[in-house]
Amino acid sequence: MSDNTGRSSIDAQAAIKLLFPDLSLLARLDQMSVAAGNRVKGTLAGKRRSSSLGGSQEFADYRPYAPGDDIRRLDWNVYGRTGRAYMRQFWDEQELTVNLLVDVSRSMSFGDEQENGKLRFALRLAACIGYASLTGEDRVTARLFGDNGLNKELEPLRGRSSLPQLFQFLGQAMPGPQAAGTTGASGDIADHRPAVLSLAEALDGVKGRPMRSGVTLLITDAMYETGIEEALLRLIAAGQKVVFIHVLSPEELNPSLSGELRLIDSELGSGKDVAIAYPLLAQYKQAVDQYREDLSRLCGERGAQYIFISSADSLTEVINRDLLQRGVLRSKT
Repeated sequence: MSDNTGRSSIDAQAAIKLLFPDLSLLARLDQMSVAAGNRVKGTLAGKRRSSSLGGSQEFADYRPYAPGDDIRRLDWNVYGRTGRAYMRQFWDEQELTVNLLVDVSRSMSFGDEQENGKLRFALRLAACIGYASLTGEDRVTARLFGDNGLNKELEPLRGRSSLPQLFQFLGQAMPGPQAAGTTGASGDIADHRPAVLSLAEALDGVKGRPMRSGVTLLITDAMYETGIEEALLRLIAAGQKVVFIHVLSPEELNPSLSGELRLIDSELGSGKDVAIAYPLLAQYKQAVDQYREDLSRLCGERGAQYIFISSADSLTEVINRDLLQRGVLRSKT
């Protein structure tokens, strides 16, 4: 069985095995939730207290009455005008919306014949953050972007009971034996779908920016020619606390190439003949370091948080060092 992307569908148990090779990590994630930060206000009733300024009973929005609601918060004026029962909500009782944006462009599949490939790592990291969010009673949306053949969006989820849906959604995008973006026998890229070269355009391919304010975790290799600043500005303008998670593979950080080779651009399908020696590799590493510095500076200037991760790092290490210590996740206790 396959979905409309051509990827084989999998059940939740199979997805869990792909996304969590170390199941003991789930017990650790049970003790965590996503930190909202000062920028964010939620919009739906939940158990998280808002960090917004103002009175503890600052009005936020209405929602339809549901059996069991406290009728003291029913707005009788609205009921008198419309004949419909609506409950008043306040900022101090709003749930957080956590938006998971995972880059599935062809460059993300580089190295996915290895266990520590970028796409595999990005999907596993998204699953960890989504698990902590749903068990923390926050609202989660998930989107795959960057490849017109794989762009997908998962409708908003709430609660632990929604975990199988999230895992299946992410698990179906896990790379198979023939990862997209690998070279065929002739040295040409097998997949000739038009590449998306702008990050802002790539995000537009999945209904654009999130509609509700919240925390957006953007997981990408940042291999876009344009649109990174525009994408950040759009997300921040939409009331997002943006965490830009930049993932590169070990081979991209320290290439082991040498000799005369033909290098293929996984996004465009174009190739270039090069003679690789130490001076060229040194220039390449310098360029990668400079690009990381530029991205970090851009994120800081625009009010986003930049986190760089090697896909060779263990998920446990990343969660403790990069997410907990830097305030992306927080302990529930």
